[in-house]
Amino acid sequence: MRTVLALLVFVFFVSCTNTNNNTNYESRDYQVFMRDNLAGTHSSAMDEEGNYIYEFEFNDRGRGPELKEKIQLDVNGNLSTIEISGVNYLKDSVSETFSFSNGLAKWNNNSEAGEKTTDGSPFYSSINGTLGDNELLIRRMLASEHQSITLLPSGSARISSIEEITVDSIPLRLVEITGFGFTPFYQWIDSNDRIFATVSSWVSIIQEENVSLLPDLLEYQDKKEDAFFASLATELTEEPAGKLIINNVSLFDSNKGILVPHQTVTINGNQIESVVSTTTNIDENAQIIDGSGKTLLPGLFDNHCHVQKEDGILHLAAGVTSVRDMANSMELLEMKKQFDENSNVGPRVVTLSGFIDQKGPFAGPGLTISNVAEGEEAIQNYKDHGYQQIKLYSSIDPSWVKPLAKKTHDLGMKVSGHIPAHMLAEQAIKDGFDEIQHVNMVALNFLSDTIDTRTPLRFSAVAEHTHALDIKSETFQEFVALLKDKDIELDPTVSIFEGMFTSKPGEPDPQFAAILDRLPIQVQRGFYSVGLPIPSDKEQQYKDSFEKLLEIIQELHNQGVTILPGTDALPGFALHKELENYVRAGIPANEVLQLATITSAQVTKMDHQLGSIEKGKLADMILVDGDPLEDISTIRKVALTIKDGRIYHPKNLYAALGIGHYE
Repeated sequence: MRTVLALLVFVFFVSCTNTNNNTNYESRDYQVFMRDNLAGTHSSAMDEEGNYIYEFEFNDRGRGPELKEKIQLDVNGNLSTIEISGVNYLKDSVSETFSFSNGLAKWNNNSEAGEKTTDGSPFYSSINGTLGDNELLIRRMLASEHQSITLLPSGSARISSIEEITVDSIPLRLVEITGFGFTPFYQWIDSNDRIFATVSSWVSIIQEENVSLLPDLLEYQDKKEDAFFASLATELTEEPAGKLIINNVSLFDSNKGILVPHQTVTINGNQIESVVSTTTNIDENAQIIDGSGKTLLPGLFDNHCHVQKEDGILHLAAGVTSVRDMANSMELLEMKKQFDENSNVGPRVVTLSGFIDQKGPFAGPGLTISNVAEGEEAIQNYKDHGYQQIKLYSSIDPSWVKPLAKKTHDLGMKVSGHIPAHMLAEQAIKDGFDEIQHVNMVALNFLSDTIDTRTPLRFSAVAEHTHALDIKSETFQEFVALLKDKDIELDPTVSIFEGMFTSKPGEPDPQFAAILDRLPIQVQRGFYSVGLPIPSDKEQQYKDSFEKLLEIIQELHNQGVTILPGTDALPGFALHKELENYVRAGIPANEVLQLATITSAQVTKMDHQLGSIEKGKLADMILVDGDPLEDISTIRKVALTIKDGRIYHPKNLYAALGIGHYE
C-alpha cells in the first residue's frame, strides 16, 4: 500500500541542508507515529566538533529506514560535507555523500553521482536525508532575502507562506514550502526556528511531551490545506452553461468491448441525455466538443487507493473518475465529501474499506484489535459510517478470520485484504474472504505457511521462488477452481512488484519510467531507488518471478476470475502502467479496458450509474487522443476528463502540479 507517502515525499525526497553554525544547538528526541501507533524515533544533536547529527528510524510492518546523518558547515554557514548511512524503506543499504570545497560541489548516492561548480550557496537535496535536513533548510530560507534557495542537483525551494499560531500557549509557525513535490508541504517550527512537529493523518513526528497537541496541529494544518485545494478546484473546473455535446467521436462500448465510430453524446447537467449516431442536426446552443480522431471512454476505476487530498488532481488528469479506498483514516469521509462537492478536485470514492489488524510489532498503520470482540465492534462502527468493505491485514490471527468474516457478511459487507501470516489464501477463502489484495498473496499460497508474511518476506520470498511455479499444475488449477467456485476477486497491483523485483539503484522504477521526464525534478529523483535488495546471483530469477506474476493474472482472467485493476501507487500514472502490464500479460486491450470500466462498476455495485456511456447514466467519461484498443498506451493521452458533468482539462490539471502534459 501506499503507506507514509505524504511524509516520504519530504522525508526522503525533500531533504536539504543547513545554515549558520550554532554551538548552542539543543539536542532533541522525537517520536514517530504511524496513525496513533508509536513506530520509531528521530533525534537531532550536535557533536563536540560542531557537526549536526541526525538519526531516524521507524518500523512499518517490517519495512522502514534506519538512517544516520552527519552534516558539517564551513565558516560561511554553507554545507561542507554530508554523510548518510544505513538502510532505506525497503531495507536496502544506503551510502550518500556530499562535499563542497574550492568552488566544487560533489555528490554521490546509490542512484546518482555528479558535480557542479558553485559558490556554495545552493543546498544539496539528498535522496536519503532525515527530518533534520528540513529544519536546516527552513532556517536557511528564513535568513535569505526572498525566503527561497537554489538546490543541487537542480531546482529551487521557497517558503510560500508563514502563519503564526499559538497552540496551548506555545507560539508556533506553520511554514508552507514549495519546490519539492506536486503540492506544498508543511512544517511546524518554534520560536527558535527548530522543528516542533511534522503532522499528517498517516505519519507524524513530535517530541514526547507534545504528543497531546497532534490533533490541534492537524486541525490547523487541514484548514490550510483545504483552502489551497479549494482554490485550485475553482481555478481548474469548467462548468458547462448548458448542454455539452461531444460530436463525431469513436465511443468505447464497454458492455460489448468494441469501438463504435461516429457517435454523438449529449450531456445535460450531470447525466448522459443521449448517445446517437453522428448527424448534422446538432443543438447550436450547446457547448460542442469535436471528437474527431479521439476515443470516448467511461471514466476509469482504480480499485486500490489510499486517498489523500493531493491525489485527486492526479486521478482526474489521468482519466480516473472512480476509486476504491483500501484503508485510510476516518479523514477519508471528509475527503470524499470534498471530492463530491468539488471543493477539492477528485474522483468518486465508490468503496470505503475499513482497515483492521491485530496489535503487535508488525501491525499496519490503522485500527488494531486485541480480540475478536473488538474486531466485531470495529466492523459495526465501519458499517455505521457507510463503509462497504472490511480489509483484514497481515497480523490478524488466522483463527479470527472466520468469525470476523461472518460479522462482516451479516452486515452485508465484503471481506478482503492481505492473507494473514501463517495462513494460506486457500484457507482464508474458505473462512470467508471475498477478495484478495495483491497478486503476491496468490503466489504465497504455493509456498509454506511458515513464512512470516507480516515482514518483507511477503515480497522477497515471492521474488525468489515464484519463477518456478507451474500454473498448469493440478495444484494451481485446483486453486483456480476454488477462486471461481467462491466468486473471489483479485486486486493484483502487479506493477508495484515490477519495481521491487527488477530495478536496482540508479535505474528508474519501470512503473514510471515512461513519464519521469514530465515530473518535477525532486519527484523524479525519488524513483531511482525503489527495489528490494537483490542478490547479484538472483537478478534474472527475480525478473522471471515478476513475469510469472503476469502469467498468473492472465491465467486467472482467461478462466473467468474477476481481475480488478488497482495500483497502490502514484495516482493516475500507476493505473496506466497497470493496464499496460495486463496487455503485456496477454489480455486483449479491449478486455483490459472493460475491467477498468464496466467490470469495476459491477463489482462496486455502481453499474446502474457508471462504467458505460449510456443514456441516463452519470456523465463520467474521458476523451483520449487516439485508439487505446489498438495501442493500450494511448490511454495515457487523456485530452479531456468529465466527472459529474464538470469539465477538467488534464493539461491544466498537470500544470497546477508542475507536471508536463503528454503533448
